[in-house]
Amino acid sequence: MKILDKFWIGLSVAMVLPVIFGLVYFDTAYKGDQPMWNALWLTASSGLPLFGKLILLSTFPDLGLVFLFYKADYWHACRGTIVATALFFVASFIYLS
Repeated sequence: MKILDKFWIGLSVAMVLPVIFGLVYFDTAYKGDQPMWNALWLTASSGLPLFGKLILLSTFPDLGLVFLFYKADYWHACRGTIVATALFFVASFIYLS
């Protein structure tokens, strides 16, 4: 058994990676007058579907991570990544509806 082939490793990496990617993307794409954290908070609390789209966009690095775990035969880590991605999909669908 490989040392990195643990469910919780895949789950934790897949929970952190979209957050980092989403923050970097929002920081580079946002060109407003308010600070980034205030704009992100207003976007999340406004009820507009923009925040759901941001969450959905931030899950794309998880798909690459699933592919890397799959090719390396890290099946348990791959399962953790898929569970974390499913949680982000559910959160994005809640914000989109």
